Amino acid sequence: MRKSAVSDDVTLCQTCRNVPVTEFLSLGAQPACEFPEDHEVAESERTWPLDLGFCSQCSLVQLMEPVSERILFSGEYHHLAGLTKGFREHLKTLADELAAQQDPDPRCRRVIEIGSNDGSLLDALAERGFDVLGVDPCGSVSPNGSPVVTEYFGSKVAQRLMSDHRPANMVVATNVFAHVTNLHDVLDGLCTIMEPDGMFVSESHYLPELLRSLQYDFAYHEHSRYYSLTALQYVLEMHGLEVFHVEIVDTHGGSIRVYAGFQGAHEVRESVTELRREEDAQKLTDEATYREFAARVKDHRVRFRHLLKELASDGSRIAGASCPARAVTLLNYCSLGPADIDFVSEISPLKIGRLFPGVHLPVISQEELCGPEQPDYVVLFSWHILEELSSRLREEGFRGKFIVPLPEPRVLTEA
Repeated sequence: MRKSAVSDDVTLCQTCRNVPVTEFLSLGAQPACEFPEDHEVAESERTWPLDLGFCSQCSLVQLMEPVSERILFSGEYHHLAGLTKGFREHLKTLADELAAQQDPDPRCRRVIEIGSNDGSLLDALAERGFDVLGVDPCGSVSPNGSPVVTEYFGSKVAQRLMSDHRPANMVVATNVFAHVTNLHDVLDGLCTIMEPDGMFVSESHYLPELLRSLQYDFAYHEHSRYYSLTALQYVLEMHGLEVFHVEIVDTHGGSIRVYAGFQGAHEVRESVTELRREEDAQKLTDEATYREFAARVKDHRVRFRHLLKELASDGSRIAGASCPARAVTLLNYCSLGPADIDFVSEISPLKIGRLFPGVHLPVISQEELCGPEQPDYVVLFSWHILEELSSRLREEGFRGKFIVPLPEPRVLTEA
């Protein structure tokens, strides 16, 4: 976190570096998305303030007190990119689109992926004829053997990579910009590893969609920043990079895919101008925009807690389904624990048998949720993939009713 030289109470924009940000929402003390093995481990669980602020100059939304990536990602990382069917299909579609845009000459198909996670995208690109390399501090060789450098990407790592590898025609970073501690150093490294006519493709959760559909649960310590096109253009231009095309995609409840290159290397398309025009109309640098969002968040907390209390008043049992990081924020901010929810089910072996961060609900297998002792209701914490998750639970035998927590708390009415 950067502090003003004038006052220790002033937090500066992580992009602009000399503009104070204005706090607009406090979500309380929150743990990281790490699942304690047992109650003894849970007793020493750390928490940090989860407060959001915005920059009136570039529209960046950021955590007021970000936690270093070397703390958050130093142990076992529990998110696997290829775990859900929908996101696997998304990565395959992205690989198809990138392959269609790139010269078929093998010499023009060198890709470096920053934050390659479990290698799902690397493998998809390799299958389409790309020479691939991943960089990820928690990564490893992918199931199909795509190579990964196990490091935090930055300017020094980029220089070492260039001593052993040639520059990339394409650099990809999906859901990375929000996680890294020093984005400017990452962008310096990006400029080192990319060819002069190369292309940088990134995906980030889209701030205007977060505001529109009340996705405050997407604020958690692993996400230091939240982006609009306005904010992305601002920081990329500081490093001599130019956005030449942009798309809005469905993943994670609404994400922005940005294509960028060195200034003048690519023709800027109309999609950039159109989206900037839309964002200007949404007043993303106006404090009133964020104050109104914060008021909606506080109201949601009251209504969600009331809904669960009302449903349980006749003795009905309530559980949760899936343990995305966003559920950590939702449950802890709404102060919902064992007195409100019996347990949470999961399909990831990295989480099953552990405790849910902060509220310490037991995490069980999805098969157990769908077994003979089923609860009456289940909260769909991965509500952004509502159709996929509810269909899967029905197929596996869950007979109860579904609760959708956001944007409007409700019991799902099924046809």
